[in-house]
Amino acid sequence: MLIRFYNYIVTDTARAYQALQVFRLGSVLVFSIIMVQFGLKSEEIGDFEWFIFLANVSSFFWGLGLKNAFMSYYPKLGQNDQRKLLFNLGGVLFILGCLAFGVLQLFRFPRLDTLYAYLPWLFCFIVLGTTASLSEHILLVKQRSKTLFYYGFISYSIYLFGLTFLVYQYRAIQPLFVGLAIWATLRFAYFVWLSEKESSMVLDYKLTFKFVLFGLPLILHVLMGAGMEYVDGYLVNAYFERSEFTYFRYGARELPVNTIFISALASAFIPLAVTNLNDSLAVLKMRLNRLMNFLFPMSIVLMIASPYIFRLVYSEEYLVSAQIFNIYLLILCSRILLPQVVIYARHKNSVLMVVSFLEFAINIGLSLFLMQFYGLYGIAFATVIAFLIQKMILIAYNKVKLGISLSSYINISKYFLYTLALYLTFCLSTFFL
Repeated sequence: MLIRFYNYIVTDTARAYQALQVFRLGSVLVFSIIMVQFGLKSEEIGDFEWFIFLANVSSFFWGLGLKNAFMSYYPKLGQNDQRKLLFNLGGVLFILGCLAFGVLQLFRFPRLDTLYAYLPWLFCFIVLGTTASLSEHILLVKQRSKTLFYYGFISYSIYLFGLTFLVYQYRAIQPLFVGLAIWATLRFAYFVWLSEKESSMVLDYKLTFKFVLFGLPLILHVLMGAGMEYVDGYLVNAYFERSEFTYFRYGARELPVNTIFISALASAFIPLAVTNLNDSLAVLKMRLNRLMNFLFPMSIVLMIASPYIFRLVYSEEYLVSAQIFNIYLLILCSRILLPQVVIYARHKNSVLMVVSFLEFAINIGLSLFLMQFYGLYGIAFATVIAFLIQKMILIAYNKVKLGISLSSYINISKYFLYTLALYLTFCLSTFFL
């Protein structure tokens, strides 16, 4: 049975990439529990999380934006330009990582002083770690599913067991920063080896400039999409009590499994759709059909159980967080729709940028309006509504401008049945449980 399941995963690039994302999430969640179990103080764990946060907030938008651009730009190039792009993109990511680290110091990011002694390790984690993350995307476009699976398993096993050894050995947070830097360096070493094997180490400024211009709208698209999380946090902090900020942060998160499986599937299908859109969408429709059968029932069960789970794990007063969590579960109805795969395949990056700006503006406006009537719930509902509007605009664009209907990549009748079931469950959980 295990061998059959292993073969099912490693024989398909999309499934291998989903497995890598599971390894990533699992290692982070397990280690967060381990730090508490080994008796680290909450202040120390806070410094560790702040270290990770600084790295993420300084690099997530340009790193993810350029890598998404790479997934759709690479398949259209000739073999010689493909090999040159691999090398030059690594250089771009390295340079941007250095700039991001410099910006953190230049503007004296809040609480950076508490990590002053560990800035060399933060530098390694940001610069080398972000550049090294290109490895998995190279394996994706090369359709190296088995290598991708092993890369994810080995990489995040080193992360988990290496950091666990350090916290067990020293019972302090400082060695963990060194451990993260070493982990990033090992991943970077593999990237250098992979890049040397798969790329032509030739500087091509014209190709690089054209690619960066191509990727700029996607950088802004990612910045607008992910940036709303920080805006929501600011609004809650500015207009509500400190205790309510805690309730919101504990509840305002999507189910990680939903995000992992859907985002990984979209990323894996972008290069396939670039080269053969119609066949790729047919396969994507089949995959989404299976994914709906898994994600929607799980979300429905969690929506019913969340009040009891939050009451058990935290306390009665955290039922507010449970309700916010249930609202965020509704995002699945929009998340499962993947019109952006078509947009990426047709290189309509400016459309993604414009629609993301619109979503951002709608989200802020709705948050300010709805929170006057529904408090924290209003801010959560604004996120759900704005994200749905964004997907509807992209779906309409695909239909009107590109001639690609929604039914080309999702089973509409099954989708609406599951969506209805999820919203009915939300009403049941809200008014009767």
